[in-house]
Amino acid sequence: MLKQLENTGFIWLIAFAGSFILYGNTLFHQYALDDAIVITQNEYTKKGISGIREILTTDSFTGFFGQQKNLVAGGRYRPLSVVTFALEYHFFGANPFLSHFINILLYALTLVLVFFTLNQLLHFENSYSATLLAFLAMLLFMLHPLHTEVVANIKGRDEILSTLFALLATWFTIKKSKKHFGFNWLFGGICLFLALLSKENALAFLVLIPLAGFLFLNAGYKKAVLQFLFLLVPSLIFLIIRHRVLGGFHSGVSTELMNNPFAEATTMERFATVFYTWLVYFKLLIFPHPLTYDYYPYHISLMNFGSWKVWLSLILVLGVLVLGIKSFRKNRLLFFTLIGFAGTFAPVSNLLFPVGTFMNERFLYMPSLFWSLFLAWVLIYGYSQIKSKTYSKLFLVASGLYFIGFYALKTIHRNIAWENDFVLFTTDVITSDQSAKSNCSAGGKLWEKGKTLPKGKQQIDLYEKSESYLRRAIKIHPNYADAWLLLGNVLFDSKKAIEESSLCYLNVLNIQPANKNAWQNLDIVLQQSTSHQLQLERYQQAFKIDSNRYILNYRLGVLYGRYFGNFPASISYLKRAIQLDNTKAEAFKDLGTAYGLSGKSAEAYRAFKQATVLAPNDAQAFLNLATACYQLGRTGEANENMAIANQLKDSDNSN
Repeated sequence: MLKQLENTGFIWLIAFAGSFILYGNTLFHQYALDDAIVITQNEYTKKGISGIREILTTDSFTGFFGQQKNLVAGGRYRPLSVVTFALEYHFFGANPFLSHFINILLYALTLVLVFFTLNQLLHFENSYSATLLAFLAMLLFMLHPLHTEVVANIKGRDEILSTLFALLATWFTIKKSKKHFGFNWLFGGICLFLALLSKENALAFLVLIPLAGFLFLNAGYKKAVLQFLFLLVPSLIFLIIRHRVLGGFHSGVSTELMNNPFAEATTMERFATVFYTWLVYFKLLIFPHPLTYDYYPYHISLMNFGSWKVWLSLILVLGVLVLGIKSFRKNRLLFFTLIGFAGTFAPVSNLLFPVGTFMNERFLYMPSLFWSLFLAWVLIYGYSQIKSKTYSKLFLVASGLYFIGFYALKTIHRNIAWENDFVLFTTDVITSDQSAKSNCSAGGKLWEKGKTLPKGKQQIDLYEKSESYLRRAIKIHPNYADAWLLLGNVLFDSKKAIEESSLCYLNVLNIQPANKNAWQNLDIVLQQSTSHQLQLERYQQAFKIDSNRYILNYRLGVLYGRYFGNFPASISYLKRAIQLDNTKAEAFKDLGTAYGLSGKSAEAYRAFKQATVLAPNDAQAFLNLATACYQLGRTGEANENMAIANQLKDSDNSN
């Protein structure tokens, strides 16, 4: 067995064959989840090569939103993976098959590096085979179901590239070289810089690489310090660039619950919840079921220090700290795995700063490398230390088979959920049933699906299910603008419930006064109403939110004049509408009518005159102007405008 493991070709075969066996069922998947942010709806990505400069000089969300937004603490500067998406888009267009294929290839390359890097590091051990340990660690890392979110979701390439280049940086830096500052160290520094451009938590390798050399290769303090100082250069370059683009790590903490899960938490609740999520992470490392993309509020409930689960987590953390301290001299491998896990996990742990969600499975991708090494050590070292206890050996063998067999089956099965947004959202909402985001996402996709179906029972069922999910999302998070907007859409499309759907849009506007979709949908829905009283009430409510909108003032002006006979109010609103936008002939026409019915013929004349300037092909505008001219005694001008109106009518009839 060891001879086979020492065969380079065998390792490459296992890594690539294993990766495609595990993730081959993702090749024909579509885009899903955050792929829209970095690929399909990212304007910089869709520019191809010409968009790379903007990708490198802006927040990673800017190409999606069209402006730089402080949605999460410190922003996101992870341009390298987005650059690869831009290159793919430039040469192949929107091609999810290619992107999934590349993700699997990069994952396989990462596995190869896991083996060779660990194998090179661990040859100091004599009690068991370093090669076998490196192979088992690679195998456990390859199989872990927590990686499905990273590999099956194209956007997860930032995690893959960060770990891949961090391992390359380690491999180059620890290679034996006669010159400390040889090309190996230079390549190592470049790779660390690329890892940081992929994701910031690779910064942990600034310490982990010198530490590995010191612990396993007898590098000595001096060489370890030199390696640290050398790797500090690309790290500082990255941090300077990042600061120039985004600002500090702690800038821009959002107050919106979906971007800051602790927005409604006290300080004590925040820390208690953070500690509790660490316990959930630990459970998922051992038993990764059920899995979900969504750990947003309140799939994870806010916790307090009265919960035994929080204290269990703290006890485990304390135990790990004690174990790490004790293992510093006695067990270098154990010490390294604990430091490696802590160092790569800390940036996404929510302890230092909020990362935008309570937790995420992809956050364990890099830390799980050290977990896999630790688990491989437990299985191999434990087995080697048990000499005569048959049942104990059987237990370790069974444990190894569990991790290999269950992990493989779970990974392949979990990939199915990542086929597209509809499958993912409607699958994971069952697991994350208390998450506002998951319920909103599932409700939105069910509504979209229902719109594509002909009227009938299937469409009704989808709309009802959509409404149910959206109402649950709002119950969990009453100020969830996206959920209110979608609920308004569903209520209108399924029931033509104008009164209720218009209230939903007003709720959106109370939360987000600048929401363009809500303003547009509110107007569309109200124009379908036969109740002018309802229209008047809703437009007045909207006017209190934002009085500086043309369409609101125009609609109110028309309603007051045409249906309620309140011409002073009509004139006031229509004049305000014209102040906001003086290019609309409709406003001048209705203002002229209101003036005319108020007996103000001169004002009516001026309004109708401007309407004909803006709409020279509008027969009604000229007819109205002719009427105003007759009222003012301008018979000749009236006849001229009447002739133009008749000519335009004849032209319309002939067409």
